[in-house]
Amino acid sequence: MVYHWTLASILHASRVGEKDKRLVLFSRELGKVTAVARSTAVPDAKWSTSFEPFSLLYLRLYDRSRFLTVVSSEERVVYTGVLSSLSRSLKGMAMNQLAECVLEPSLEEPSLFAAYVTALSRLNIAANAAEEDRAFLQFTLDVLTELGFGVSSLHCERCGAALDKNVRFSMRDNVFHCLSCATAETDVALSPELVSFLRTGEGSIDARRTLTGIALTLRLLRSAAGKLAITQAFERFAQNAATLFHTEAREEPKESCNEL
Repeated sequence: MVYHWTLASILHASRVGEKDKRLVLFSRELGKVTAVARSTAVPDAKWSTSFEPFSLLYLRLYDRSRFLTVVSSEERVVYTGVLSSLSRSLKGMAMNQLAECVLEPSLEEPSLFAAYVTALSRLNIAANAAEEDRAFLQFTLDVLTELGFGVSSLHCERCGAALDKNVRFSMRDNVFHCLSCATAETDVALSPELVSFLRTGEGSIDARRTLTGIALTLRLLRSAAGKLAITQAFERFAQNAATLFHTEAREEPKESCNEL
């Protein structure tokens, strides 16, 4: 008989039978795990409203070797700002979907857990759509970093030169190029503000450049998913995110000379 105490957020909740819920949890101590919450799908059940996405819970889990069962729960944070807005809820669901597809089962990821909680907190207090989008963009950058494909240091894919300015992004190959190696038909110029944000996740960028940053990180995440052999799980997220942010990830730029 093994018990675990853990701080966890619910990535996905689904009904099992008439009374129970199956929870996909992102746990600070256990990573991504699946647990059953008994009798929580019944109306007016003690914990019926707790076991839904956008809640941060302190859970006691009973490990039965085949699956985990929730024994007790202490609700720590409910992100009511996310729940109260359809726009924020959809973007939070996209973050949950991304986390679920990139996390390996039962592998502890404390840095990514901290990034995820920070992203939800930013989304929860976002004052407008632009701030919501920046919270999502920051999370995608954190995910790329945790997967080993971060862009804190940029180099030209062709010549290997370090990129400080005149950065180009290939919409065909999903890589960065210097000015000398860029191809006019497929490469777009990135503004210094956007490049700085991609590197650090900090600074001020307008709504247009935020959406451009999301489009680029979706492309980078797709490339990373292919290298990590999680393409099938990733594609559903990518399609939903492209629709949510009005971004077609495979669309070629019509004016590649314009700075984004």
